[in-house]
Amino acid sequence: MRQYVMDGNFTAQHMKMNKPELDVSLSDGTGYMVAEEPYQAHLEQSLDNKERSTCSNHREINAANINKSNLQSTWIGATACARHGCFVPHSVVDFQKGEKYMNMDYSICSALDYHSESITKALVIYDVGCQWSINFQSRVKSSCSLHLPPSLEIIPAVGKFHLAAHKLSCFPRYSLNFIKGCWSSGW
Repeated sequence: MRQYVMDGNFTAQHMKMNKPELDVSLSDGTGYMVAEEPYQAHLEQSLDNKERSTCSNHREINAANINKSNLQSTWIGATACARHGCFVPHSVVDFQKGEKYMNMDYSICSALDYHSESITKALVIYDVGCQWSINFQSRVKSSCSLHLPPSLEIIPAVGKFHLAAHKLSCFPRYSLNFIKGCWSSGW
């Protein structure tokens, strides 16, 4: 079972350029950031659900509707290897208005598309894994730009630090302590 962790960085902001036509990408989609054109197409066709966390008071999800008109992107999110902490290439996304599932869906699908042909199970640790996983499969199925291998089983989890802020019912279902095949990690 391959193990991933998804999270956001809430201090990285990118201001809008006065002349965006002068912004030339030197390595679009070849490093850790996703390719800009397919990502923007995904965002345009994705439904902008105004989802509110019903489990924990997750300020990033609840702040997804903030208005910062001077910013091109408000934050960034990424998927990393949970065992080693290395970012998965082509999985760093930017957030336009707070952390939204459509951004992180693209990140994890891009990560799962990278050198993962032989895996059958993927543990995905996310601060709001209990909420994110509810409609993840339906969001992937309804999207033209998100793809998962048909035989891949996604096992959602919540990291140990964030689990304390969740409802008691999340603990037995999403705790890393109770997921079969999961090694003890610091997440």
